Amino acid sequence: MRYTRMLLFFFSCCLVSLGAGCSVLTPQKDVSEFYTFCSHGSSKQMPNPSEAKSIVINLTVGEIPSYADCPYVVTVSSHGRLTLSEIARWAEPLQDACARALTHKLSELMCDHVVIIPSAYTKGNAFFCDFLLSIGISDFICDESDKKVILSCTWSLFNFTSRRQVLVHRYAKLTPYDGDNYEDIVAAMEFALCELAQDIAARIKQICLESVLEEKEQGKKPGG
Repeated sequence: MRYTRMLLFFFSCCLVSLGAGCSVLTPQKDVSEFYTFCSHGSSKQMPNPSEAKSIVINLTVGEIPSYADCPYVVTVSSHGRLTLSEIARWAEPLQDACARALTHKLSELMCDHVVIIPSAYTKGNAFFCDFLLSIGISDFICDESDKKVILSCTWSLFNFTSRRQVLVHRYAKLTPYDGDNYEDIVAAMEFALCELAQDIAARIKQICLESVLEEKEQGKKPGG
């Protein structure tokens, strides 16, 4: 009888261990939430880059801060402490998301005869473009303690025709926001990019585009 009880006890222990092992090996549900900037771009009819009156700008985001170059959404709290979310993740590299959002917003803001092409599409062959718009982001993060998005960058505009740099500008701005969840944080970061695009578009229009269009128009005339 004692032997039988011991055998039953041993068998029960095996069942418990097997059950615990199965619970450990059972695949856990992925609770990750994926985010990106949801700009859908302009609804206007885009001109043909081969048309003489169109201006083609190749856009590239050359760098982003190293702390943001990761799959997780990063925020900063008091005393400069960085927080990586265990759940909120980027659906694409942040560098690509920034380039796409800026391309879409600039396409909305620039005049009808301007074509914005991200560098991912040209694959380094930007010889058919009129300008190279290069943006290097030095700081881009949400400060949860102050409820602000920090965006700092340096951008430049290079003229392929004249082979010279025609614009260099340093940009820095704090954009306030409301909300406590990651949807609000991502939306605020996208809005900060839109404000950057507005600054870029205004400066490029003011300095460059009219003279370039005049040059192209002169080239179309006989003997031009």
